[in-house]
Amino acid sequence: MMQKIAFYDFDDTLLPYDSMARLVAYGLKRKPWLIYRLLPLLLYALAYGLHLISFRPLKQQILFPLKYLDEKELEDFYTQVLIPRYYPNVVATLQKHHQEGYFCVLVSASPESYLKYTDLPFDLVIGTQMAKHSNQMISPNCKGEEKVVRIQNALRERQIEIDYDRSYAYSDSDSDLPMLLLVKNRIRVVKHSGKMIPFETK
Repeated sequence: MMQKIAFYDFDDTLLPYDSMARLVAYGLKRKPWLIYRLLPLLLYALAYGLHLISFRPLKQQILFPLKYLDEKELEDFYTQVLIPRYYPNVVATLQKHHQEGYFCVLVSASPESYLKYTDLPFDLVIGTQMAKHSNQMISPNCKGEEKVVRIQNALRERQIEIDYDRSYAYSDSDSDLPMLLLVKNRIRVVKHSGKMIPFETK
């Protein structure tokens, strides 16, 4: 079935910061004793900066709060920390697309562990998959080309084909070009302002 689709990145697109960094701050606030986890995180960050490790082990260290927060706390994190910071104008475009019958898809490198608590009218949420109550990734990092792989698999399962000419994609980052190239209408969300402009591709 041919379908008009609206794809949205999450961090720096629907809100003006990286939600994983906010998860660390939330975890430390709820459980101050977790401060001991910052030392290994710093060591992993250093190793990554020196090109000694890949990004995957660093990301798992960043997501350490997932091991210690229960589902109620993860929902509270999304509701109390992330929702108040949405860009109202970007949310308005999403709501408009939803009302106009678009299949709306959230596609993010952030973990599904808390993205699943979104209050926005998404028909599908795609994020990095984590083991339950764990900071261990069970899927590749959902970024760049991996976003396209995940999108294509999900749409194939639903027998949906992208209506290229009428579909939209929103992102702040050039790393999302593979996803943006799936559609004709590409919109850049400018970091820290939420202003939307055409996404120029070279």
